[in-house]
Order: sequence, then C-alpha cells, then structure tokens
Amino acid sequence: MAGGMRKHATALLNVFDRSSEKGEAIDLVKIFNSFTIETFAEMGFGIEMNCLDSEEEHDFQSAFDSAQRMVVLRYQRPSFVWKLQRLFGIGAEKQLKQDIKVIDDTVFDIISKALANHAEDEDGNIDPVFLRDMVVNFVFAGRDTTAQAMCWFFLNLSKRPEVAKKLREEIATMIPELVEGKIKVPTMEQVQQLTYLEAAIKESLRLYPAVPTTLKLVEEDTLLSDGTFLRKGWFAVILAYALARATHVWGPDATEYKPERWVDETTGKVRNESAFKFFSFNAGPRICLGMNLAMLELKIVLTSLLSRYQLDLVPGQTITYDNALTLAVKGELFANVNMQ
Repeated sequence: MAGGMRKHATALLNVFDRSSEKGEAIDLVKIFNSFTIETFAEMGFGIEMNCLDSEEEHDFQSAFDSAQRMVVLRYQRPSFVWKLQRLFGIGAEKQLKQDIKVIDDTVFDIISKALANHAEDEDGNIDPVFLRDMVVNFVFAGRDTTAQAMCWFFLNLSKRPEVAKKLREEIATMIPELVEGKIKVPTMEQVQQLTYLEAAIKESLRLYPAVPTTLKLVEEDTLLSDGTFLRKGWFAVILAYALARATHVWGPDATEYKPERWVDETTGKVRNESAFKFFSFNAGPRICLGMNLAMLELKIVLTSLLSRYQLDLVPGQTITYDNALTLAVKGELFANVNMQ
C-alpha cells in the first residue's frame, strides 16, 4: 500500500517539477484532489484514472464536488424548497441529478473493471447499488479529506515560515538521502521518524478538521456534565472546528497554529491526546477507520514536497472554506513552485 502511495507521490512531484520549470503557479486544490483520487483508485481497485496526467479536472471530480454543495443546500433551506425543485427538475436539484449520473457512470465503470469478488445477495446476484454506495463512501473518505488537509497545511505554513524551516531541518537530519537527491520519495519507515512533521500535521488537522461537524443521534435521555439536557430522538451536532478554538480545551493560544503544543517536553515525542479532545478523526466506536492510512499518506507526500520545493502562496487570493460536507478550500489555491 505504501508502495502505491510512493508511486503516485513520484508522479505528483513530476507535476510540480514541470510547474517550477515553466515558472507557472499551480492550483494546490486541483492537484491534491487529482493525487488522492488517483492513489485511491489504484490502491482500492487496481485501476488508473490518469488524473495527474490531465490538464483538465476529471468529470467525476467536478461532479463529486458539485454534488456535495447541492446536498449542503438541502440542510440550509426549508425542506419544501428542494423537494419542489426535485419534483419539477429545476434549480439545484436538477444539477444534483446530473452530478449523480456522472458519479454513477464513473463508479459503475470502476466496479465493472476492477472487482473480481462481487458482493452478492442470497440469490447469488450482483448488487451494483451496494457496491456503488461503498465506493462513493470510500472516495468521500479517502479523496476529499486528505487533499483538503494538504491545502490547509500549506496555508498554515505560509503564516508560519519558521515552522516550514524547522520541518526542512528535521527532514535533512533524519532523511539526508532525500535532501541530497539520492531518493525522491521517502519510505514508510523513514517518515515515521519525523516527530515535528507529525506534530505540524496534527496541529493543522486540529484547526482545520476535514469533517468540521459531526451529527449524532441521541439514543436515550442524557444529561451532560455541564447541565445540558439532550432528549432521546434529538440530533446533537458536534463542532470539531469550534472545539479546536475553545480556550478552555486548548488554552489561551487555541486559535494559533502551534505544532509545539503536540511535542512532549520531557520525551520529545508527540503527545497522545484523547480523541474526544482532538476530534478531527471522530472518537469512540465511530473513529475514522482510515486514520493511520491518511496520516501515512500525508507524511509521505508532505515530506517529499517540503524536501524539494519552496511553495509560496500567490498574494492577493481570498482564501476561505467552501459550502461542502467537508472543510474544503473554496475555489483555487495557487502557489508558486521554486526548487530548493
């Protein structure tokens, strides 16, 4: 699995190399989305979508992003609005229907090409809808979250250049062959040595969790420790984005990007914070199954990029979050690429 990541990380570096040679800014949102969907498709299904080799965004990616925005609109409007739009095939619901068709066509094509072991019902028939739902769920978890985490990571570094400097020093010390050009992409074992990198990633995920809100169904009447009463049948929304900025949880500097808060001063190792405090991967029995895989992918890609390039965000951009189910950067995020 790590081998597949390293393969696509190499392809990603080739794209950055070309951008540097041409002196052209690169859209981090587009390129990281292309990388994660390409990596997911091969690791999960053994196929190549050639997203990194294309100048244009794959239809599946644009439809997937658009569908998320349309779904969020359902929550932001009275239910009769989207139901009427769906009934008459107009507005956002018309767009959503078109997006779902593109998604379905792509996913069913992936399934027909890649899966040897089919999900079968009791009659021995293939259940394509079940497989479709599984693939979409995995794409949602594996593509969006990691790509967005990388975008916010470099946004944080742009505000704290001294952190980027410290990261490069750690990489040069722990993986000198990477900086010297003897290897292009680090191994899984090598990136696990990078304590400060892990701290920097977790700090970025703390401030910009890929899933900023989580909805929970209250299964029985519950009284919280602060006196808040939750009635059975209610939905409770947990705001990971707000929790990360709560000073009574993270201290008076909660809003600051500060990787040092994760490093134990005595051991020099990364602190193991409770998942109910560091809620970026959820907690309890619903904790993210792909957490370790996501962290590994982030470490490999970010180490490769930091050791090779200086990425400077293009000035004058208005950077904010999109109207989506995950915490996506809205629009583009352009950066100038300079070789180290």
